[in-house]
Amino acid sequence: MLIGAIVLLIISLVLAGVSIYRSVKLVKSAMIEVDFKDFFVKSGYFIDGSVALFIGFSFMFAFRHGAVLDIGHILQLAFGSLLFYAPLVIAINAFIIHYYGKNIPEKLDKWLFRTMLIGFTASVFFLFIYTNGLAPSLSYPLINGLSFDKGFVTPKTGKPNVAFYALCILGGAVLVYFLCDHYYYKEYGKHGLLESTFFVGFPAGIIGARITYVIGEWNSTTNGLSFAERVSNGEWWAPLAIWEGGLTILGGAVVGIIIGLAWFKYRNKDKSVFLAADILVPSILIAQAIGRWGNFFNCEVHGYAVDEAAWRWLPEIIFRNAHFSDSAVGELVGKIYVPLFFIEAIINMLGYFVLAHVFGKALRKHTELGDLGCGYIVWYGLTRLFLEPLRDPNYKMGEKGFWSWTWSMVFVVVGTLLIVVNHIIRYILKARAGKIKPGKHSMLIGVISTLFILFVGGGLLAYSIYLLSNNSPVLLPEYNSFNLGLMLLVVAVSALLMLGISVLKIVEGTNRETANE
Repeated sequence: MLIGAIVLLIISLVLAGVSIYRSVKLVKSAMIEVDFKDFFVKSGYFIDGSVALFIGFSFMFAFRHGAVLDIGHILQLAFGSLLFYAPLVIAINAFIIHYYGKNIPEKLDKWLFRTMLIGFTASVFFLFIYTNGLAPSLSYPLINGLSFDKGFVTPKTGKPNVAFYALCILGGAVLVYFLCDHYYYKEYGKHGLLESTFFVGFPAGIIGARITYVIGEWNSTTNGLSFAERVSNGEWWAPLAIWEGGLTILGGAVVGIIIGLAWFKYRNKDKSVFLAADILVPSILIAQAIGRWGNFFNCEVHGYAVDEAAWRWLPEIIFRNAHFSDSAVGELVGKIYVPLFFIEAIINMLGYFVLAHVFGKALRKHTELGDLGCGYIVWYGLTRLFLEPLRDPNYKMGEKGFWSWTWSMVFVVVGTLLIVVNHIIRYILKARAGKIKPGKHSMLIGVISTLFILFVGGGLLAYSIYLLSNNSPVLLPEYNSFNLGLMLLVVAVSALLMLGISVLKIVEGTNRETANE
C-alpha cells in the first residue's frame, strides 16, 4: 500500500509540474489578450482539474497505517483527498497567470483573482477534512522533521536536521515575497524590486530573533542551564546554537523591519520607503501565521493544560497532537494543551486583512503612508499582550516570564505613537506647503472621532485604574484582575494617543470655516 501511494504521489507531482509549466508558457503567449471567451478551455483548467483529482486520489491512500476507520472518517478521507488538491492546482495556475501575465483584460484578471482566492480557501477547507479522515491512521505526536541518522523524528524521539518548523518559516517568507512582489509590480510595472530586500531583511530578522531571545533568556533556567551559566562553563557557542531552537518573533520583527527597510531605501532611492513599509510590514503577519504551524509540529509554545471537552471543535489532527508537549513526558488524558499557535495564526491572518484591505483600501483616504507599517506593530503587540499570559510557563521568556509580555506593551504604545507622529508631521509639512485641503465634513468627523476616543479610552482608563488600585500586583504574566487592569491601561493609553489625529481633523474643519468666511 505504501509503495503504491509513493508511486502515485510521484506521478501526481510530475503531472502537477506539467500543469504549472503550461501556465508559465501561457503567461508569455498572446492568447490571453485576444481569446478571452475560450481562455478557460485553452488554458487547460479542465485538465488541471483532472490532474488534481488524480493527485487527490493518490493522497487518499498515502500515509495510511491500516487503522480501522468508521464510515465518517472514510468519507472525510475520500472527499477531502479528492477535493483539496483540485482547487489548489487551479489556484496555483490562476496565481501564476494573474500575477505574472501582462496585458490581461480587466474582466479576465478579476476572474483569475477570484479563482485564486476561492481555490486556496477551498483547498485549505478540504485539507482539514482530509486530515480529519486521516487522523486515526497517524501516530502521535506527529513527526516534526527529518534526522539524517534516525530518519523521521518526533519531538519525543530526537532533534531533526531538516525541521518542519524551519520549512514553515521559510515557506511563509517566500509566499510573502511573491505577494509583495506582485504589489510592487502593480505599482511600478516591474518584478524583482524586492529581491535583495528579501535576502537581507529575512536573515536579519532571524538573527534579530535569536539575539533578542538570548538576551531575554540570558539568566533564565527554565529549560536547564541559562545562557550565562553555559558560557561561563566554556560553551561560548551556546548563544549561536540556533539549531537548538529559540527565536522571539517580537525581536525578529523589529530587526528585520529596520534592516529591510533601510536596505530597500539604499537600493531604491527614488521609491518611497513609507509605501514599502505599508506593503511589506503588514504582510509579515501572513508569514508569522504560517510559521506558527512549526510550533504545532514541535508541540511547543502552547497554553496551559485544560479540559479537552471544550476543544472538540478543533480539527481532529490538531486535537490529537495537542495532547503532547515537548516539555512534558507522556500523553495527557482528558486534557489538552491550548493550541495558541492556531489561535495566533487566525488572529494574524485577520490582522493582515484589516490592515491591508480595511485600512489599506476601504479607509485609505483617512490614513497616511506609513500607517499600515506602524499598524502591524500595534496589532502584533496587542496579539501578544493578551495571548502571552495564556502560555505555559515553560514558554514564557525571561526571568518570571516578563520579557515578551513587557515588549508587547511597548509595541502597542510605540506603534500607536508612531502613527500619531506620522500624521502630525505630515500635516505640518502639508500646511507649510499650502497643500491642506480640508474635507467638507472634517469638523464633524473630528468632533465625532474625538468624542468616541474620549468615551472608549476614558472608560478603559477608568476601569483599568479601578482594577489596579483594588488588587495586589502578581509578579507573573498571567490572567488576574491586576494584570487585566495593566493590559487595559496599555490599550487605554494607546487609544487616548489617537486624540492627536482626531484633533487634527477639528483643526482642518476650523481652517475650512475660517477660509469660507
